[in-house]
Amino acid sequence: MRDPAVDLIRAVAVVGVIAGHWLVTALVAGPDGLTVQSPLRWMPDLAPVSWLLQTLGLFFFAGGFAAARSKTGLWHKVRRLAIPVAIVLLVWGLVIAASTMPRATASSVIHLVVSPLWFLGVYVVLQALTPVFRWLDEQLGAWAIFFPVALSVTGELSLSEINVLAVWWAPWQAGMVMARVGLRPKWGLPLLTTGAVAYFLLVTFAGFPVSAVGGTGEPRSNLAPPSLAALALAAAQIGLALLLARPIRWRITNWINRHALALFLLHQSALLTIILPLNAFGIVPGLHASPDHPTWLLARAMWLPAFAIALVAWVLVFRKVRLGQTSSAASNH
Repeated sequence: MRDPAVDLIRAVAVVGVIAGHWLVTALVAGPDGLTVQSPLRWMPDLAPVSWLLQTLGLFFFAGGFAAARSKTGLWHKVRRLAIPVAIVLLVWGLVIAASTMPRATASSVIHLVVSPLWFLGVYVVLQALTPVFRWLDEQLGAWAIFFPVALSVTGELSLSEINVLAVWWAPWQAGMVMARVGLRPKWGLPLLTTGAVAYFLLVTFAGFPVSAVGGTGEPRSNLAPPSLAALALAAAQIGLALLLARPIRWRITNWINRHALALFLLHQSALLTIILPLNAFGIVPGLHASPDHPTWLLARAMWLPAFAIALVAWVLVFRKVRLGQTSSAASNH
């Protein structure tokens, strides 16, 4: 059974991730082609904005909630993801092979198309491990969340890549707890306070970057691999969501939830659909210029509706492809 408040949280998470990527991903024109840069490198004072737009913790929280209540088998979920991923990679592979784009531009395209796939990989692993997480929840209740938290601390101290999974297991497990007991607004303030204080202490005294995302030019990032600061931010955002989320049903919220993973997978393709063709007209403000001045942000904001239209078009095409696959499978049976 779906929870409209969780659907709202998921929709906010999806919009946050997409808007964040569209605002920090600049493809800068140079003599060797288009290279990826971030305005956070040039305008570090914008780092607090990343605390609002890096919403992966909310995404995994909603994913854990849905997984706990889902009756759909793992293979069906993987197949539903694999077909769009394969088509996206095939389309962009053909575009790169058939075009005469410079090597730097091709590398940037590959980076932007492939980079969201790490999320889907973690998502599938957490889906596969959900029976184990459900057992932990049945045995320990909310205390089960301390397993991924402790593993995240261990991973941070040992500089292990285990945090790619452990950090996002924590909000996933929290989502499973909420699926059993319901959303608890009274837990919101403790989570918000604990997460915000932990983030402040990690940034101030432990040397973690202020920005919640990479691209700042610093030697480390809070996302590669996910750090304790990313875990603290997830806790704060979940706490805020518990305080503010309401069981509201909007058509746009329902649409975003139906296509959440497709939107995540395709949003960088939508960005490229606008930026690459217009590169033929020279350096277009907000698209190909260096993101080193506030005017770049203003120009980029004006392009967001165009990116959104391109993204909706991509999603609708893939919806038709998936429906065609479903119809074909049904006719074969």
